[in-house]
Amino acid sequence: MIKKIFGKWNIAESIFYVAGLALIITMSICFKASWLSAIAGIFGLSCVLFAAKGKIICVFLTWGMIVFYSILSFQNKYYGEVFINLCMMFPMTIIQLVAWIRNLGKDYVVKVNSITKKEIIIVSVVALIAFVVFYFVLRALDTSQLIFSTISIVTSVLATYFQSRRSKYGFLSFLFNDSVLCALWTMATLQDIKNISMLVAVALYVICDVYGFISWGIMQKNQQKENNTQLNKLNKDAQI
Repeated sequence: MIKKIFGKWNIAESIFYVAGLALIITMSICFKASWLSAIAGIFGLSCVLFAAKGKIICVFLTWGMIVFYSILSFQNKYYGEVFINLCMMFPMTIIQLVAWIRNLGKDYVVKVNSITKKEIIIVSVVALIAFVVFYFVLRALDTSQLIFSTISIVTSVLATYFQSRRSKYGFLSFLFNDSVLCALWTMATLQDIKNISMLVAVALYVICDVYGFISWGIMQKNQQKENNTQLNKLNKDAQI
């Protein structure tokens, strides 16, 4: 049961995970970084890796990251990040949890979904409109790094939406989002070295996003093969 919940880890995954955690903790100790950034980074790295493996436990880890990351963002006047996580990402992860529970496959791995080009276009148009709206809202709140914060909101919502739809494109959205976060936390670290563990964490997220997109592509092909095999078997049994 434990292996089904947490999944099977190959050597490369295990080494990357342990090394990533060690790096975040080491940076925190060496530079006397904020304990909030260290904990948020640990939760974040864990949830991204489990998401890449299609494991539903990633949603619960995301909730832990949301709490600590929101507090850290508020301290750095990244109000856009606070708004994203508490008002948008948390409710959307509940939707994601329900969607994943309803579509769990073998070994508690979520079934990867294929979405149409039409849906992608519609979502992209909505995202552009949302960018304009959030830009003026965040400007009124005197948000630091306004453009980056606005982009971060839109890409986070896109990523969470695609993950709720069980699509591999969620990782592409997170890749863009985490690249923006690298810029945000680089600036924050230049102002206060105590934020360095958060910067290290989001840099690791970028690697995980690439891995997640590739992993889900492979998962989708394997699941389709299994479905085709089962369908062919059923057709043969029906003919008999």
